Amino acid sequence: MGKTLVLIAVLLVAVGCGDGEPSGATTDLPRPDGDWQLVDGVVTSPEFPITMSITGTEVSGRAACNSYFGTVMVNTAAIEFGEMGSTAMACEPAAMAAESAFLTALAAAEAFEYRNDRLVLTGPSDDLVFAPVAPVPTAALLDTTWVLETLIEGEAATSANGEPASLALAADGTLTASTGCRTLTGRWLESGGVIIVPELAAEGECPDALWKQDSLVVTVVGDEFRAEVDGDVLTLTSMGGDGLVYRAVR
Repeated sequence: MGKTLVLIAVLLVAVGCGDGEPSGATTDLPRPDGDWQLVDGVVTSPEFPITMSITGTEVSGRAACNSYFGTVMVNTAAIEFGEMGSTAMACEPAAMAAESAFLTALAAAEAFEYRNDRLVLTGPSDDLVFAPVAPVPTAALLDTTWVLETLIEGEAATSANGEPASLALAADGTLTASTGCRTLTGRWLESGGVIIVPELAAEGECPDALWKQDSLVVTVVGDEFRAEVDGDVLTLTSMGGDGLVYRAVR
């Protein structure tokens, strides 16, 4: 009789533990797909931001100086980044140090969580905290011819000169532009809330009076840039802080 009571008690405990989720279970989190910008965990600067874009099993972004790309696996709250590839540009020492620290912490990340609207990657090193990035307004950008009006270098703004300098991004990923003296052709893609131009070719020659404008247009368009559309005005801002202001031609 005593053994029977003990068995019933054990069964009751087992049934009670089965109610709801088992102790220690983790509810599935939303996948961290989307565009993110690092806001804590590595010291960054506005000129050299760190971004991350996750789509399915692919990850890419800008690691302060260079663009990076690779694979990522997500399982419940666990995350694992595969081997990364990157471009091989050289930037100022502070940017290179931030890039190295970020890629090291990213490779060591083991789990993720959300704190309010922030995505946090955790691991044996410091947490990496990301804020969501608004998507590029590609629908407003595409299949429109934009004509350059203003060039921005630091706090200085000057009017465009020479032949009308234009910019057009097509839905098939091609890009055509001009600097006021040379024509540009290339390809574009969106990643991490910015437009990236991995291929850009220039044709033509520029007089001395337009070389500075030509150089700035090539630098901004050829670099990763943020795009903002306000009515018929398009503003491109490079990662280095220079800018181009265009107006739509209807």
